[in-house]
Amino acid sequence: MEVVRELEEVDVEGAIHPRRRVVILLGGDGHFAFAEQYHYTSEYEGKVIEEGWATLSPEGIYASVEIALAEGVGAFRTRHGLGT
Repeated sequence: MEVVRELEEVDVEGAIHPRRRVVILLGGDGHFAFAEQYHYTSEYEGKVIEEGWATLSPEGIYASVEIALAEGVGAFRTRHGLGT
């Protein structure tokens, strides 16, 4: 699946990796899904070895970016208690 849209990152209080965001994915079948990502940093002896965004499992099958976006934002807010 290909990332076609990245939403603004949010700090999720209490999470091991607090920097989070939702991305919209396009599958090979032309349908869309959303997934949550978290930002990670791997260090060794004070030097950054690797950092980036890790993607959790995709959710849903949607006909448009707009529907996947609305569903993804709603699920993210509910999951992390961020309200509407």
